[in-house]
Amino acid sequence: MEDPDSYVNECSGNLSGIERRHRYEEVSPHFDSHPEARIVNDTMNKRRICVVALPIGWCIGLLLAQAEKGATWGKRLSLPLLLCTITVFAAGQEFPLKKVPLLTHLVDYEAAWSPNGRQIVLISNRHGGMKVHILNASGDADGSEMQQITSGPNEDDSPAWSPDGRQIAFVSVHDRVSDIFIMNADGGDVRQVTHNLGQNIHPMWSPDGSRILFNTTFFGESTPQTDQASDEKRVIGEKRDDSIDLATIRPDGSDLQRITHGGGYTYASFSPDGKWILHRRQHGEVSQVFIMSSDGSGDHNVSGSSTLDGWPSWSPDGNKIVFSRHLQSGFQIFVMNRDGTRVRQLTDAPGEFVNPRWSPDGRRILCGRRLGGVSLAVFQAPM
Repeated sequence: MEDPDSYVNECSGNLSGIERRHRYEEVSPHFDSHPEARIVNDTMNKRRICVVALPIGWCIGLLLAQAEKGATWGKRLSLPLLLCTITVFAAGQEFPLKKVPLLTHLVDYEAAWSPNGRQIVLISNRHGGMKVHILNASGDADGSEMQQITSGPNEDDSPAWSPDGRQIAFVSVHDRVSDIFIMNADGGDVRQVTHNLGQNIHPMWSPDGSRILFNTTFFGESTPQTDQASDEKRVIGEKRDDSIDLATIRPDGSDLQRITHGGGYTYASFSPDGKWILHRRQHGEVSQVFIMSSDGSGDHNVSGSSTLDGWPSWSPDGNKIVFSRHLQSGFQIFVMNRDGTRVRQLTDAPGEFVNPRWSPDGRRILCGRRLGGVSLAVFQAPM
């Protein structure tokens, strides 16, 4: 409902993590054995296509041969026409290329440090599907030691460590409904927290571990249908975020408490002392960083005049906020004081940088980087 990604919004376009689906349509299986054929992932349209470099004369011959056999334009002639079109396009393209199709599409996102800073929990598709994984923070940079700790047909999203590091809250999407679950840090003893509460994402623990803060559509009068045309115009968030409010619940699923009213509250987290809630506030296509008291009172803007901020996160001491801001080149990482002063840009590199998280010792910042796929990046935090 955010992100990445989104998955971006965290991953592709404005699709959120819980809506992202990996559907592939296999085209031209008859040419898989052709020596010039190769399968390419078309990530823009989420398809797999078989691209064959064929001579124009060969295509025309195939068209005539199939026409003699009574082939219809809508069916048997469509494939050679497609292949001829691809061949002509390849021959006529201009260099340097403005877009280069990906052969693979790796997704590592929604990462968070463990309380002791030794591990990172994240969502990854490295082993098939969008699943919760654990990565040693001091391990190999290529993620080869990453371990998958959830399984099954459902997609997962938004993992968050408990303050003592023994449990992980996360989202599981089943039958098109997203619910909050918790499990042990090794993936065992999975328990469902939310039941029949609409769509629920982005769980974050209170500092004492007694409650889970999350985004929910449960209190909305009605959940608006996804408006793809409207969502495509948004740089961050989705139309359905307008109906999302904040609530807390106990880890055993009891004592649901509503915090906000009116919708547009997403991506929230408690301050280290538990007295404040940092969150993204959405008004139509405007997205800003706000802070309120833990009871929902005193909500105020700390983004100032900026209208495209998101993914806010506290520094370990609660005095600063790291977040993403959209510039002409895309999202980059910024930091500011908790009152919105002393704004400073931290990244200005190729790609887009989202979902920043300060390490527990305050020395590093972990974030997602969108550049082709979605990967993780870490850099030294400002002093």
